[in-house]
Amino acid sequence: MPIYFQSRPPLFKLDNPRSTIMKFGVYLRGAETYEEMLELARAAEALDYFGIFLNDHVEGLSGDRKEPYWEAWTTMTGIGVETEKIRVGHITLFNSLRNPAYLAKSVATLDQMTGGRYEFILGAGWNEPEYKGYDLMEKGRGMPSAGERVSRLKESVEIVKGMLHNEVFNYDGRFWKLKDAVNVPQPVRSPFRLSVGARQPRMIRITATYADGINASGNLENVKRILTEYHKNLEKLDKTVDDVFISGFAPSVYLMKNEDEYEATLRKWRESGTDITSAREYDFIGTPEILVEKWRRVMDMGMDMSVINVKPFKTLEENKEMLAFFKDQVASQL
Repeated sequence: MPIYFQSRPPLFKLDNPRSTIMKFGVYLRGAETYEEMLELARAAEALDYFGIFLNDHVEGLSGDRKEPYWEAWTTMTGIGVETEKIRVGHITLFNSLRNPAYLAKSVATLDQMTGGRYEFILGAGWNEPEYKGYDLMEKGRGMPSAGERVSRLKESVEIVKGMLHNEVFNYDGRFWKLKDAVNVPQPVRSPFRLSVGARQPRMIRITATYADGINASGNLENVKRILTEYHKNLEKLDKTVDDVFISGFAPSVYLMKNEDEYEATLRKWRESGTDITSAREYDFIGTPEILVEKWRRVMDMGMDMSVINVKPFKTLEENKEMLAFFKDQVASQL
């Protein structure tokens, strides 16, 4: 189902220029408490960023599983009702955490509570300790195979889209069977956009077929690989980029104030074993001028919006300062 999107030539070559404006979302996990995340969200809103996003996990991913980690749906609901115009979303929602019919109900409710500001991005799930720790598949089964997780996500996409566009919906699948599932009220926006985070060929194919957009995470090399495959699938389906919303996630954007700071950071990376030749070419690190050039390459691949976590920072105030610096020196040039 076509969604409202910016006009763009159909299936251009990846190196063709774009004239549309790149939008940016802000990743909120750089803040540690709910109060700090809300303050960061309000700062992003004041700076006119497109959206604010949280990843959807129940425990920390830094190696310390006991670090405080705020549950993403509850947290974003609170932040959503405390902001006014900025989009709110998750990057990405962990499919196995929620029954898809119940998820559709939650999405419609949050979209209503925020006046039509919820940006929906769904992922298959990948973190095995969460599957085991929370017994997500029940009876101690653990994490399903990648193939099953993708199959479950396909059914979830069909269910959620059906329930977000119909007050009563029925579904007969392998994993879920719905009989007269009611979803009232419907979301504010109609039709309602659903994107999927995808990296591998089957997931990309399913995303092109059933979803309204894709989220491609990682550096420039990863994004190009994902979106090249995605464009091929769109063409096979007689779809164009006008029919989809392409977003990305850059969890570590290193914005250096000048060339000396940039080179000093690369030297530290090289000493720690990082391939700085690859970092220079593909990673989101550099001076404002370098990052503008890298994001122009992203735009040439068809991307509409990128969720960013701008570094370096050690405090909330420094985090806010980096967002302002990025907005002024990078985003404004795109």
